[in-house]
Amino acid sequence: MNVGDRIPEVERTPDAVDLFMFSAAAWLLHRIHYDLPYTTEEEGHPELLIHGPLQGTYLMQAAQWWLGTDASIHSITYRHKAPAYLGDTLVCGGEVTTVSNRTVEMELWARKPDGTVTTEGRAVFATGAG
Repeated sequence: MNVGDRIPEVERTPDAVDLFMFSAAAWLLHRIHYDLPYTTEEEGHPELLIHGPLQGTYLMQAAQWWLGTDASIHSITYRHKAPAYLGDTLVCGGEVTTVSNRTVEMELWARKPDGTVTTEGRAVFATGAG
């Protein structure tokens, strides 16, 4: 593993059941993730919104799938840059920025196919490699 290595991009397209289940499991009760009439009529969005923490989960899954089970998450930070709506496909990927004694740092992102970045972040993994 080297600085500049890119993790394989993973496409995720959550459906309405995914949004509802994530809301329930994470106790994220804002109606913009599961109540379409509320989301469009009261909040003015065109569709249900994909949770920020769900996008953060997708980022971590993409990195973890690439690194394998010998790597463990040390830390992650992420920031939402643009909304993502039901029906949007998110392309999740990343790039290794630092490889040091048993840690790997990477930049991560989720973007729409048109290039709009919806979420970006950084993660540090502990690895068995030195």
